[in-house]
Amino acid sequence: MNIEKKKYLSLYMLQNEKIRRLNEMCINNPDGKADYLLQIKAARVLREAIERKIEKVDGGVLSELLFLKYVCGKTLSEISYELNYSVRHIERLHIKALDKFEI
Repeated sequence: MNIEKKKYLSLYMLQNEKIRRLNEMCINNPDGKADYLLQIKAARVLREAIERKIEKVDGGVLSELLFLKYVCGKTLSEISYELNYSVRHIERLHIKALDKFEI
């Protein structure tokens, strides 16, 4: 089940890239701008939904861990340094956060 949650959370970073690409396409192909803007809006809606679901995990350290990992794209090692926990403890918290996360 956590694999599905990781895939869902990973969509956040993909949406960032998609928005960047679509913005470029708006400039390069003005005829399709309306369609591109609709796609950008959908990508932003998905990102906002993911952010809200992350915040619902606990509103504390577990949510922050998920935010740093899946929204900011940081590694668990980088997160352990930022949150001042050992890497092993961050790994345990990551599993706990994924267990609490609801798609």
